[in-house]
Parts: sequence; structure tokens; C-alpha cells
Amino acid sequence: MTYNTVLEAIQNALSLRPSGTKVQVADHEDAEIAILDYIEQQRPRKAHASATSDVNCELTWDAAFTDTNYSFVVNGFDALGNPCQITLISKTATKITIQTFVDATIHAIANSY
Repeated sequence: MTYNTVLEAIQNALSLRPSGTKVQVADHEDAEIAILDYIEQQRPRKAHASATSDVNCELTWDAAFTDTNYSFVVNGFDALGNPCQITLISKTATKITIQTFVDATIHAIANSY
């Protein structure tokens, strides 16, 4: 879902309908659902986990993306509060898999693009 597809749904339901015709409830509802879906798609996702040294750690997003077109930031800290090095292993619509060199608490946030 993109901004343009939402705009098109709104225009089809409202301004592009034939002159003198009423707004169709189903078209209006489809446009409003498209708006809500677009807003939901744009909200940031969060993930938290405890990572074990040299073991793959999955950070599952609190809501899945529709695809892998998103960017993310990951931060990790050891038991003393020191930042740790994080290596990305894989990225899917539902999660990222990372690895650390020390036991750590990991936090991530992501936004679609």
C-alpha cells in the first residue's frame, strides 16, 4: 500500500465519481480502510530480546511488515551497560536475526520505506 494507491481510492470514492451521483458506501468504506491500512503500515515497529554470545538471536517485530522494505536500528548493551557489537544475520518481514559477541539486552526499532 502506497500513498498514491490510498489517494486513488479516496479520489475514486469522492471526487472522481460521476457528477450528480451519490457517494457509494462501499467505495467510501474501501477508501477509509485503505487510509487505516496505510497508517498502520507507517507506524514504527519494536522488538526486544536477550542475546547470548555467539548464538543467533531473533528479534521479532511487534507487528509484521508486508515485505522487507524497511530500515531498522538495533542497540545492545551488556550487563554493565556497555554497548555491544551486533552483526546482522538475516532480515524478513516478521523479524531480524542478529548475533552478538557478548551476552546482551537488545532493542530495535524499524520503519517501512
